[in-house]
Amino acid sequence: MHEGGIKLIERVAGRSASLEGDLSEANIADFESGLLSLEADGDATFTLDLSGLDICDGVAAATAVSCLRRLRGRARHLVLAGAPQVLGHNLYRVGLLEGAGAIELVDMRLDEPAGF
Repeated sequence: MHEGGIKLIERVAGRSASLEGDLSEANIADFESGLLSLEADGDATFTLDLSGLDICDGVAAATAVSCLRRLRGRARHLVLAGAPQVLGHNLYRVGLLEGAGAIELVDMRLDEPAGF
């Protein structure tokens, strides 16, 4: 899928995928439908590589958190590799990085502030 500047590549069905591009309010519907179409194996760890994804505004950040919450519910364990700092911060703020079923961050990027 490559719609509205977002490219989703499923690496291993039910186990891993990567997202690339600039996520903004203009393309969040495409992002949401693509991410939610992933078939996470409920008995396995699902790894999502976000090292090529940039989040451009607050609406996009909020939508990403909501979608990742739903994806987490479909996998035994969700790992985000190379997530943008703003996403990691928002996942922390809503409590998705601790407790049972926490999302694991690996190699979170330290990005420059985007102004939102």
